[in-house]
Amino acid sequence: MEDAKCSKEFPKEFQNDTIPNKDGYPRYRRRDTGITMTIAKHEVDNRWIVPYNLYLLMKYNAHINVKICATVKSIKYLFKYIYKGHDCANIKLQRPIQEGAAAQGTLEWDEIKAHLDARYVSAAEAAWRLFEFPLHDKSHAIIRLAVHLPNQQPVYFAEGNEREAVERAATKDTTLTAWFKLNAKNPDARQYLYHDIPQHFVIERNGTWKHRLQGENVICRMYSVSPSVVERYHLRLLLLYTPGTCNFDDPKTVDGQICQTFMEAAKRRGLLRDDAEYERCNSEAVIFQMPQ
Repeated sequence: MEDAKCSKEFPKEFQNDTIPNKDGYPRYRRRDTGITMTIAKHEVDNRWIVPYNLYLLMKYNAHINVKICATVKSIKYLFKYIYKGHDCANIKLQRPIQEGAAAQGTLEWDEIKAHLDARYVSAAEAAWRLFEFPLHDKSHAIIRLAVHLPNQQPVYFAEGNEREAVERAATKDTTLTAWFKLNAKNPDARQYLYHDIPQHFVIERNGTWKHRLQGENVICRMYSVSPSVVERYHLRLLLLYTPGTCNFDDPKTVDGQICQTFMEAAKRRGLLRDDAEYERCNSEAVIFQMPQ
C-alpha cells in the first residue's frame, strides 16, 4: 500500500476484451459477472484477481503471478544479465586472532592482501557460458542510402577544413548520384529500385557502384525525411517507385512531361492522397445520375 492505495493498481477496471497496452502489459479481460466473495471482511470480484497460470501453481505449489510482456524491453531485460559483464566485489580475508595478539586485544592483518578484486558470475551468465551459446552474431549488413536535392548533398568537415571538404564533395558522388551514373552506364541495373540496388551492387570508397560478388544479406534503407522538407520528402517518395533513374529529371517525368516539382510528379503518379478522387467521382455522378 502507498498513500492508502494499492501499489499494483488493484482493483483493475472491468474489461470485455484483452487489450494490449503501450507499456507492454496488457489490460486483461475482466468480465462483470456480478459474482463476488468476501475475504477478510472485504468483498472482491473479478477486478481483484491477479493474473495466474494454473499449471505453474499446481506444479510448484507456490504463489506465482504471470503477466505477458509483449515489447522488446522484455528481451532486453532478459539478456542484460548476460551481456552487461561480470560483477565485481571486494572481499576481505581475515586471519584468526593469534594468541599473542589476542592477549593484547589487537588484530594483525595486511590491508592490501586482505582485499581482492573478485569476479561474480550470475546463474544466467554461468549457464549461458557453460552451454557455449554465442554472445553476439551478425546476419545482415545495414546500408544507408542518401536522399538529397540537386547540388544539396550534405558535406561533413572538421573546423578549419571547410574548403577541402567542399572540394572533396564536389568530386565524389553520393550513393544517389552514383546510382544515376550506374543506370546510365549499365542497362541491367535499371530494373532495380534505389533501395534494392545494394542487394546486387556494392558501393566502393571512390563512390561508384560495382557488381556484388558475395554477401547478399544486406538491409537497405534510405534516410528518413520529414514531410516539412517538402521537395526532398517527395523525391524520396518517388525513388521508392521509380527504377532505372539516371538523373533528377527522371522521377519528375510523368507521361513524357517533366513536372516543375517533385511534389507535382508524386501527385500525378497517384502517390499522394488528395480530394481529386472525390471530385472526379462527383463529376461522374453528375453525368450519369440525376437527383430525385
